Amino acid sequence: MTLEQLEAEVLVLPKDSQVILLARLLERLGQESGIDQEIAASWAEEAQKRDEDMNTNQITGIPAEEVFRRVCAS
Repeated sequence: MTLEQLEAEVLVLPKDSQVILLARLLERLGQESGIDQEIAASWAEEAQKRDEDMNTNQITGIPAEEVFRRVCAS
């Protein structure tokens, strides 16, 4: 399986499943590379909170193109 095929499979998962997968990957990477587990857990928790907020329309995302445009302009 190629990376592109794997990415395509992940992208069809529901957002909450993607967040859980990301958290698990970060946890595993942290175990292997010395990433501070508290920090990784905090980021995973924050990602899940933001995903929930977006799903309930409490916050609105900014398209990546806009983010990159702003960064380049600054």
